[in-house]
This record gives sequence, C-alpha cells and structure tokens, in this order.
Amino acid sequence: MRELSNYQCLRHCLFLDRDGVVNRSPGSGYVTSSEDFALNEGIGELLQSAHSFGWLVIIVSSQRCVSKGLITTKDLASIHESMQASLDDRYGSNFDGIYIYTGEPGTEDWEKPRPGMIEQACKDHAINPATSLLVGDQDRDIEMAQNAGIGRTVRVLNAEEQRPNHVIADLTVGSIPEMVVAVKQCMESRDVITNQPNDHSS
Repeated sequence: MRELSNYQCLRHCLFLDRDGVVNRSPGSGYVTSSEDFALNEGIGELLQSAHSFGWLVIIVSSQRCVSKGLITTKDLASIHESMQASLDDRYGSNFDGIYIYTGEPGTEDWEKPRPGMIEQACKDHAINPATSLLVGDQDRDIEMAQNAGIGRTVRVLNAEEQRPNHVIADLTVGSIPEMVVAVKQCMESRDVITNQPNDHSS
C-alpha cells in the first residue's frame, strides 16, 4: 500500500496582500517609511485568530518602489521590522513570512499575477495551497492565488480607488472589518475548497 499523500502533512496558510489589506492603501503612491505605515483595524486580531487555529499568516506584496529608487531594500526591511515588532508588542502575534516583489532584475517570477511568491512560501513553510486562503484587493492578487492553486480567495473592495474587477474571487466583501469576520469564520469551519489529488492506493 502506498504511503499517504504528503498533502496530509502540509499546513494551512492565510496569504495577505499588504497595501490595502494589511495596511491602509497609499493610493497611487507607496509606503516609503514606517511613519506612513498604518495598520488596518482588525489585522492584529486576525493574526491572533489564525495562529490559534493553527494557520500560518504570510504577506505577499508588490513593492516596485524599490526598483523605482524611491526606497532601498534596507528601508523596506525597516518598515517590516517595525510592523512586526509593533504587532508582537500589541497582539503577541506577527507574520510568519513576508514575500516581496520589488521589480528588480531576477525577480520576474515573483511578479503578480505569476504564482512565484506563493510557490516559494509553500516550499519554505510546508504549506498546502489547496487548503489555504488569500485576501487581496486587486485582480492581480486573485489571479496570482488562482495560478498557485490556492483553495479560496477573498477580495476586499476599495471604495475610494474603485478599481475594475475582472477576475472573480470566491468571496467579495466591502470592508476590512467584513473581511476579518469572514476569514475567521472560514478558518474556524475549515471552509476551504480543496483540489488535492485522489489517493489511488492499492
């Protein structure tokens, strides 16, 4: 008899886009300092809940401000270090990983909607994409998740920016607080679409 599929040993993960989901959207610009970074309400509590359910929480974000010369990779790392320290201090939880596409040469596979960031995170953290979830606010986020085989996608609408939505997510919500409630319910009930291969043990 063949051994059970490795999928049964892999972990669930909540993937989050950064700007517009984790923190307040900078609009058409970029967050270029820790002072400009404003955590969205409910994200700290969502981290706590996810970890209590045994889920990982990982950021997958595009930050072309690096390749555009607006900030350095050291500046970007400093923003994330400050975010992580603040989350740990206030909530006792922070992100299990942060994957960033900067637009620099050699990072093309991580550009959204390519699945590179998610695929790398799954390898690094032993994640099952089919039982995981992604939250984003743009078409490229949802399409990236679909390309990576993520089991469920959630789109957060941004009324201020009114972006066109051509890629259909499994669930669309109108605000960050609505998203937090919906994702908590999903993780608690394990309401995630699975596309695991069938086991044909003999």
